[in-house]
Amino acid sequence: MFLHFLQQKEHKESFLELANIVANADGFVNLKEKGGLRMIAAELDLPAAAATSRSIADILGCVQDERVQHIFLVEILLLCYADGDFNDDEKEVIMEMKRRFNISDEKYEAFKEWVIQLDKLKIEGVKLILDMP
Repeated sequence: MFLHFLQQKEHKESFLELANIVANADGFVNLKEKGGLRMIAAELDLPAAAATSRSIADILGCVQDERVQHIFLVEILLLCYADGDFNDDEKEVIMEMKRRFNISDEKYEAFKEWVIQLDKLKIEGVKLILDMP
């Protein structure tokens, strides 16, 4: 959704690496997550990435700009909610991002609530399209 704002190749590659870590956090990448990763790679105009050997700390270390940090956090939250299961392993990665980016509790909660509301709107849209009660 906001990945088109990433202009530096290093940021794009780092985000794709991080997205792969998050998708694999629980040891299983389901179909929605696989689709999400393909869409992310396409939006970033990068080939689908293989597993990374870099740590989360190394990946996040290249991101100093606050707006880019916010894009990373929101997009990773969107990926976490894509399969409807925001599990403990994914939460751990999100909390590490929050700490490393020095994001306040208030700002984090605002981002998370926005992502949850967006997810609800998507569900409502599907129901409208399929004419479901």
